Amino acid sequence: MNQLFSCLYIIIIFYVLNIPFVSAQEPDKVVVSGKTYYLHEVQQGEGFYRIAKKYGVTQKEIHDANPNSLFGLKAGDLLYIPVIEGRKESGVQQDSDKEFIYHTIDQGQTLYYLSRKYNVSIEDIKKYNVGADQKLLIGSIFKIPVYQRKDGGATVNYIYHQVEPKETLYGISKKYNVSISEIIKSNPALQSGIIEIGTKIRIPKQAIQDKIINTPKVVKEKMEDENFIYHRIVTGDTFYSLSKKYNVAKNAIYVANPDLNPDDLSVGYVVRVPKAEIEIEQSKEDPQQDFITHVVKRKETVYSIARKYSVKVEDLEEANPTLVLSNIKKGSRLKIPGIEYLKRKKEQELVEDDVVREKMVTHMGDSVFVDCGLYDYTLSKENISVALLLPFDVAATKEANVITKIVDDEEVEMAREEPVLSNRSRSFVEFYEGVLMALDSVKKQGVNIELYTYDTAPDTNKVKAILERPELKNVDFIIGPAFTSNLSLVSEFSYQNGIKMIYPLSNKDPEINRNPYLIQVNTPDSLVYDKYVSYISSQSEGSRVLVLKSKEPGSLENQFCNKLKDQIYLKYIPLGQKPNYLEVSFSEQDVQAIDALLDDSHPNIVVIPSPEEADISKIITTLHGVVDGSDKNVKLIGFGDWLKYQTINAEEVHNLNTEIISSYALDYNSELTKNFVMKYRKWYHTEPFAVSPFFIRPGRNAKYSKYGIWGYDVAYYFLNARIKYGKQFEYCLPHYKANQVQFNFDFERYGNWGGLYNRGLYVIRFGKELEVERTEL
Repeated sequence: MNQLFSCLYIIIIFYVLNIPFVSAQEPDKVVVSGKTYYLHEVQQGEGFYRIAKKYGVTQKEIHDANPNSLFGLKAGDLLYIPVIEGRKESGVQQDSDKEFIYHTIDQGQTLYYLSRKYNVSIEDIKKYNVGADQKLLIGSIFKIPVYQRKDGGATVNYIYHQVEPKETLYGISKKYNVSISEIIKSNPALQSGIIEIGTKIRIPKQAIQDKIINTPKVVKEKMEDENFIYHRIVTGDTFYSLSKKYNVAKNAIYVANPDLNPDDLSVGYVVRVPKAEIEIEQSKEDPQQDFITHVVKRKETVYSIARKYSVKVEDLEEANPTLVLSNIKKGSRLKIPGIEYLKRKKEQELVEDDVVREKMVTHMGDSVFVDCGLYDYTLSKENISVALLLPFDVAATKEANVITKIVDDEEVEMAREEPVLSNRSRSFVEFYEGVLMALDSVKKQGVNIELYTYDTAPDTNKVKAILERPELKNVDFIIGPAFTSNLSLVSEFSYQNGIKMIYPLSNKDPEINRNPYLIQVNTPDSLVYDKYVSYISSQSEGSRVLVLKSKEPGSLENQFCNKLKDQIYLKYIPLGQKPNYLEVSFSEQDVQAIDALLDDSHPNIVVIPSPEEADISKIITTLHGVVDGSDKNVKLIGFGDWLKYQTINAEEVHNLNTEIISSYALDYNSELTKNFVMKYRKWYHTEPFAVSPFFIRPGRNAKYSKYGIWGYDVAYYFLNARIKYGKQFEYCLPHYKANQVQFNFDFERYGNWGGLYNRGLYVIRFGKELEVERTEL
């Protein structure tokens, strides 16, 4: 007997563990005239667009199935949503699919839009959608491959929940039966407890499945419209049992549901119970239950009924969303909320209001929010440990310092009299020198620091070996790696062990949307395009904005131009004005055309969005030739990479009143810069620059350091953030400013679950008198 019980127990557990979550969340289905539909109850503020998105159908398909919907929607309306062959069957299923999300194309959407929305590459979208390189057809369905991250050996899938008005973390956690801490772990941006309407939140599917085993199934309350009560079929339901439940003839149910087989009622579908056939009985119902039914008598109003049952009119309206209570008629059936139900509802509202606050230090379940003013390093004086992972390539430098000479007719290897750094080593040694200066400044504050330094060159096998070292799992943060070739390895280590990872140099980062512990210093231009275009738009009043594009602009260049054009037009059109805006492709042969494009009577703001050095230098030279000797007022606006281009003529840059937007620059007039330069000269007997002297690329034997200040700023900023805010300092960076020499760090999270990236920028102004001025943007 015990063996039989054990077998049954194992079988039951196996069955429960294999129930997919989506089945518990799947919408009700109804069969009408041979077609299957979802039955959707319209929520407050919900429109056709949102409903169409939820179910993966077009608005036209909803209108075709619900002709009366053309007259508008109101809360409580019931809609038939067609279940269409070949598409995912609901928004929940779309988002929780193991391999794909199915997206319905809307007006104006592009492959770039889809790649950013779902964090996948354009190439991956094309791979699964034949003809994706053509114009996207509105209403077509695209398969979007879902990225899956492995967490501790198990694959983590997510359901994506879009935040609605008045939703709270507490309410969302209850909806999906997961803890608030599990939601925050998957969405680090929610650590403050603040959620923004319209953003998407990742709900870990595994956490839901783990909990659903012990969660009693919630049977959805029946829905109704003017003609039918819709009953959700559960195991054991028959037409006979339904006729008794609703006090209606069994034949009336047959007539209302001709497409259902009464001998095989599928769980998850609904039966339509015709209201007109229900025999109304005045029964004394239990006043302690959630709802009782009141049949409206002659001359009764909603106010008299509310007084009779000691409830508010608003409670009656909420309980009867399909009825217009200002004009109720005799015989109408009203749901009256009971005392216990109203009491529970009030308690729930109080809990939800109390849970989410802007500043929270108290425990909430198994989650604790970070208070950025609570930590005090002086109380513990704990060791702060940092790992530096850079490709110093010591072997290459050793090789560069061994030379061959002929002595007594024989080749002899000997060391150089004046040691040198290999070309591959130099930049990273300079960065390391800056880090050592930052450690010195911090240690003078009485802080205990441990620095672990590793040489990651020459290949990824070296990086794998370093990540095996036991001390790395206990460091406060990692600075590195330098190149994208090692990024995924270090990022995975960071993610698995919950260690902050400062990605200091490269501006390419495919991991930013996957690893919440990753912090990128050198941000790709595309992530700060909005700041670029806002600045240019703010300068445009009373000026002509002339955008000189490449002859064959790439996708990023077009993206920038579209953003700029949209912002400028949105600024002027609401005022009834047409913006003075021109966008043309540059042709170096047609100098006169450039001359004609410049406005004689207004200032001209010229923008060159190309990322190519050859394009930029040609356009600058041509533009300078047009402006030189004329009285045209021109301001040229460029971007940070220009500072590294050695083919750009610095004199032409000054003569064109150029402003370059960059994430790094030095202000030689500040005391901070002067003190740093003096100390750097004393320590290393060389000159530090933010990015070499402007428009000059450093040679091998150049006597200045390009990356020393970079290393100092990165290490100094994050060490002080750790000292000020503790181990969870990343959540406090939006409130933090440090005394940096060349950077203006301002970190923002990439979505709710991605890493952090730097949005801090400067404007560097090059004047005609050869002056250079730096201001924060």
